[in-house]
Amino acid sequence: MSRPETKASSYGSESNGPVHEGALSASGRRFAIVAARFNDFVVEKLVDGARDALRRSGAADEDVEIFRCPGAMEIPGLARRVADGGDFDGIVCLGAVIRGATPHFDLVVNEAARGVGTLTAEGKIAVAFGVLACDTIEQALERAGTKAGNRGFDAAMVAVEMADLYARMAREQAAQAASTSGVAAVPPVPTVVPVEPTVATDLPRRRK
Repeated sequence: MSRPETKASSYGSESNGPVHEGALSASGRRFAIVAARFNDFVVEKLVDGARDALRRSGAADEDVEIFRCPGAMEIPGLARRVADGGDFDGIVCLGAVIRGATPHFDLVVNEAARGVGTLTAEGKIAVAFGVLACDTIEQALERAGTKAGNRGFDAAMVAVEMADLYARMAREQAAQAASTSGVAAVPPVPTVVPVEPTVATDLPRRRK
């Protein structure tokens, strides 16, 4: 089986020490795609790329759900609600912000990146950031499947790998905890209950 293409050239490389990394396998896992509708002529191509990546990695179509929001600013909040639901192993955040004549571009991009980054840093669920920030429409289209690959596909592969890595780490931590708890425990010291002295009333009286 050929190794799936990734942007990381060191994936699967040999190492002298222990290496912890996820496999590019989505089989049996559930993924959410959180996509903005703004600039949908670009975002839809990103969504198609993400679904293609998940399908190629083994995810079933019924295990991939799409959540829509108006624009990139709303992606972090929606992604948070999806993550808190606990129904998915990974979230792919997709959007496209194209620079205009005002600073609004920078505000939207920065807030979207900050919000998704905060959720990612918690490490509770695999989250991938696939929001394009481009100066022109041509740049956005190039990164949505024409000349420069498809960033939706790339983001989905990040979610797949991180979901598998988190699952592996969880199994290793559980196994380590189980082995630690399996050590013979020191038996507790039995509790000695003091017995109250009783007065013997049925003994024969001592004769004088």
